[in-house]
Amino acid sequence: MSKPYLLCVDDERILLESLRVELRREVGSEFQVESAESGEEALALIHQMLLEGSELVMVISDENMPGMKGHTLLAEVRRLSPETSLVLLTGYTDLDAVREAVNVAGLYRYLNKPWRIDELAFTIRQARQFQNRQRTIQDQRGKIGRLTKSMIFALEAANQNSDEDTMYHIERVAEFSALLATRAGCDAHWVERIRLYSGLHDIGKVGVSCLLLGIERYTEKERQIQRLHVRYGGEILNSEGIDTMASNIANYHHERWDGRGYLKGLSGDQIPLEARIVALVDVFDALSSPRSYRDSLPFDLAFDQVVDMGGTWFDPRLILTFRECREELRAIRDQINARDDLQRSFAFGA
Repeated sequence: MSKPYLLCVDDERILLESLRVELRREVGSEFQVESAESGEEALALIHQMLLEGSELVMVISDENMPGMKGHTLLAEVRRLSPETSLVLLTGYTDLDAVREAVNVAGLYRYLNKPWRIDELAFTIRQARQFQNRQRTIQDQRGKIGRLTKSMIFALEAANQNSDEDTMYHIERVAEFSALLATRAGCDAHWVERIRLYSGLHDIGKVGVSCLLLGIERYTEKERQIQRLHVRYGGEILNSEGIDTMASNIANYHHERWDGRGYLKGLSGDQIPLEARIVALVDVFDALSSPRSYRDSLPFDLAFDQVVDMGGTWFDPRLILTFRECREELRAIRDQINARDDLQRSFAFGA
């Protein structure tokens, strides 16, 4: 299999050759390094690479070139190959060009000339890691999407009275989780993962007897059976190719900060952060959404009840973050519920 490509673009031949030689020395074992002396030549090479099915990891372009400027070239590369990372090199301060490259071309990095080869090599490897993570997320998104649909269909098949709001509950929990994770300082990759996996927190319910799914009040024996859904969910998601975050959420989203949850009786930081976040927003959404057997609480009352559970049910540090997100949570809920209302009105009209 051929190595992925890096393309360097500069109208100064000596500088271009220097850049190519240095990159071949630093990263030549990982990438095929090519060069072009103008934007027009670069685009011709890119068209050929894409036609041959080659992977173009990065284009590194000078800004101040005759004819096509660097930011214009990078904008065209973005159109042709959206996954390619774009780096702009310039020997002078040109804020307008940088702004254009960021806004239009989706610039990955901006570096001054003369470049430092160690910094440039690090940038290339960092971009490659980012691209690989994005591909993994896209692959996982497809798997999780199929699992989510299977879960909803299975729950509906098992119990005709199951909540029609299941899909919108999944969406709200996903967006609430992502918001809380972002505001708690988690990095963007971690946030995207919890957005992806949080909707599967109750997938284990497909393993619980359909006789239990329609019962509004459980006996103690039935309650113990119902609690097994966290184990079933963890087992379903403990599969090769599925991120461990998914099984952590399924396994531990009914644990409590004070150790009085189930099934493991974990407490405090023993509970994975992703499960602590999903536990909080899942309860909040359950309180603020209607069910077949009860009406929803008003948004603010549900919010305040969850806040009062800090230190017992939920991580008090996450509750502090949660309190700061009231209006953003309200906006997310209203936006998703508006789609639900619209769909119901169409269904009623049909």
